[in-house]
Amino acid sequence: MIENISAKDLILKIIQWKKKFMWITLVTAFVTGIVVLLLPKQYKSTAILFPARQFSVSKLVIEANAGNQEDYMTIGDADDCEKLMQLLTCDEIKIKVATACNLWERWKLKDTALSFHYLRQKWEDQVTIKRTEYNSVKIDVYDYTADSAAIVANAISDYCDTVRYDMNRKISSQVLKIVKAEYDSTLSRMKLLEDSLNKLRQLGVLHYKEQVKAYSKSYAKAIEKNDLAAMKRLEGKLDTLKKYGGAYQNIHDDLEKYGSKYPDIKMKYDEALVNYNTIIPIKFVVEKAKPNEYRAKPRRTIFLIITVLAANLVGLFYLLFRERFSKTDS
Repeated sequence: MIENISAKDLILKIIQWKKKFMWITLVTAFVTGIVVLLLPKQYKSTAILFPARQFSVSKLVIEANAGNQEDYMTIGDADDCEKLMQLLTCDEIKIKVATACNLWERWKLKDTALSFHYLRQKWEDQVTIKRTEYNSVKIDVYDYTADSAAIVANAISDYCDTVRYDMNRKISSQVLKIVKAEYDSTLSRMKLLEDSLNKLRQLGVLHYKEQVKAYSKSYAKAIEKNDLAAMKRLEGKLDTLKKYGGAYQNIHDDLEKYGSKYPDIKMKYDEALVNYNTIIPIKFVVEKAKPNEYRAKPRRTIFLIITVLAANLVGLFYLLFRERFSKTDS
């Protein structure tokens, strides 16, 4: 059996078949050399990112209580790095980058119902995104020109902020809608109450409690002086207060209630508006990708050596089997 051949016998066999191995080497090297020369050149560009702390923009920037704010200049931790990795590898970024950089044509992706499937396959060959030992993220991109490799790598870095913004916007838009409705309702109610108070003021009810005290005091003095004209005039004013005073006080109390509520709802509205309209980067760019004219792929020498060795190994096994079977037949 072949497995019973000793190392010495194997070496002797190789020496015996050296001409055959020479021909195998020459033919394989010639064919592989042609194939390697026909393979398109690929260039590599690298971008390196650090994650930023990921918080609500309003909480991070405009929150009143500064003691509770996180430092938005602080580099993110391991969890933030994992979140950044998830964003960088999501399908949404693949589509955005492919559209922006015209990868559909550059990578010759078939324009069929399976075009996204082909994009994902090609992406796995051309793009590598991995976390480093320094808790940073390294983006390696291979492409057929040095400039395009750098453009794609930087586009991946840039679009992660866009994807995060679009993702958050779905929630922030709903929050903004709810808060704006409450804010508008508060303003509308306050205006309605203020208009009602103005109408009551035109009727002479300026401040119910203070006017009651003042008129009552004046009425008592008029009684002491037996001033009938003053008494009649004050009775008319007190009747007005009696008729409209309760409504004035209720409206005044409601307006104070909404007035105390307004600063809170205004702050919530401002926060929701900032979260909806603002995008803050979720990464620090340590190194932007730059064009590198050194050819990264294919590694022709390594490819040629591996192919020749593999061909000679296959040839060795074939010759051993053929010799073994020929002896068995004889």
